[in-house]
Amino acid sequence: MKLSAGQVLPFAPWIAPRASVAGVQDVAAESAMSVIRAAGDAATCDWFNQPIDHKNASSHIWQQLYCVNPQWWAGPGSPVVLMTPGENPITSAVDSARGYTYLDNTTMTGALAQALGAAVVVLEHRYFGGSSPYDGFDAETLQYLTMEQSAADIVSFAQNVTFSFDKNKTSVASKTPWVYWGAGYSATLGSWIEHFHPGVFRAYYLSGATVEANTENWYYYDTIRKGIDAFRNSTDCTDALSDAVAYVDSFLLASPVNDTKVSALKQLFGATYPIADDDFAYAIATPFRYWQETGGYKDLLDMCDAVVGTNDTIEDKVLGTVPASVVNYSAYFRMNFRDSTCTYFDVWGQDDPLWCLNTHDLLNPFFEARTLGNPWRTWYWLLCNEPLASWATAAPPSRRSLVSRKIDAPYWQRQCDMHFPPTNGFKYGSSEGRTPDTLNEETGGWGRNSSWVIWTSGEFDPWRDTGMSSELRPGGPLQSSDKVAVFLIKNAEHADDAYTARGLANLNLSANPEVTKVQQQSIDIIKKWVSQSLGGKSGE
Repeated sequence: MKLSAGQVLPFAPWIAPRASVAGVQDVAAESAMSVIRAAGDAATCDWFNQPIDHKNASSHIWQQLYCVNPQWWAGPGSPVVLMTPGENPITSAVDSARGYTYLDNTTMTGALAQALGAAVVVLEHRYFGGSSPYDGFDAETLQYLTMEQSAADIVSFAQNVTFSFDKNKTSVASKTPWVYWGAGYSATLGSWIEHFHPGVFRAYYLSGATVEANTENWYYYDTIRKGIDAFRNSTDCTDALSDAVAYVDSFLLASPVNDTKVSALKQLFGATYPIADDDFAYAIATPFRYWQETGGYKDLLDMCDAVVGTNDTIEDKVLGTVPASVVNYSAYFRMNFRDSTCTYFDVWGQDDPLWCLNTHDLLNPFFEARTLGNPWRTWYWLLCNEPLASWATAAPPSRRSLVSRKIDAPYWQRQCDMHFPPTNGFKYGSSEGRTPDTLNEETGGWGRNSSWVIWTSGEFDPWRDTGMSSELRPGGPLQSSDKVAVFLIKNAEHADDAYTARGLANLNLSANPEVTKVQQQSIDIIKKWVSQSLGGKSGE
């Protein structure tokens, strides 16, 4: 089950031209040309000048890559739809060879642009892909990778860009309505722009945003558990998986730990190279990452069929009688996940199939790679520095858990130090006292008041914490109003509403009618908001 680069953990070996502090990237460089080729003839790609520090007018300038498709742009003064691929290089969003592109109507950005008579823009996020003021990432050079600076990039772009088809700048955000679309982190970033830069964008469509950060995101796996139960109309699989994990923890959490039995347990799952207990616990949890990928729930449902397929136990000379749930789970992991867990990092050619999960070795290339070819590192900075955190962890003791209780917040937080040791006196935010609570105080969290925002989330989106749950949001789920629309999409997963039926067909996937309904409702709402802003000119 080998994934292409950019899936699950975005780690494409995409090396951009060297970007020194005061340098200007060469748009003719091969890396930039690859983006242009991927975007196709209908689009134009170019660089936009940005200051490294928006708070300092004299700061050095770097260049941010964007692509724009004016296919549906109705002429001077027409609207613009913008998205950023967030923690992914821009190629992941504009390459139609994938079966979809955010520059056409295989996705919601294009569908919105078509409905509004708008141009559609994809703007690469600072420090990702080739859009970086630095070519090496450490605690010093990453100081300007913040959500505040990233939001300011997008605002500056919307207010100042000159499109090749609009030399008179009739479609900048101060003159015509702009619509922001985002999913996951890019939706979270959009919520920052709405909160801290009101009025720049006329409307926002935010799918699966993290509105309120937290330290223990235990409901990530718990939501997957609920989704599996719903799709199977049974708890048999999640019961078996919970039993298997409880069996694993009976060894990993024993006091004292029996190293001989733990070693035998790891070998049962195919971990034949030395691996720390917490990394092993995460390794056997990696299949659950597929749930948030497009159509990835099918991989877990296939695993479920195997996990409950037989009731056969085995006798192990060290472990004794191994329950059927553990036998089946370990066999399926060995056959389908063990060898693919780190394959999208195989640029480093390691022998151990689980090498990328070794969080106890500072010489691990996963921690050593500090270049533009390692977007996972820059994403982790946002988790550690802001800190967005929201670490995916095991469920509380009162609930059954799909993953080992070795997977806790300290497991993830510890990796911040490994990625970002102090450099010339510079440190990451959470090492200096910033917490998810301080971040939420700054943003308002679930208590904020929003305007002209559509919030969407899949019923079984593991990132579903946008205030749509009475369990998570004080005061109950977020409610719709004249200026806010809230959609919890039945039987949907993470960002399922990113793709239109046409895009899904290209991926050999069927459209969820509930998603299609919400997409059309959202288009109608945004058309209304944009039309109001234009005095009734748009969408008529």
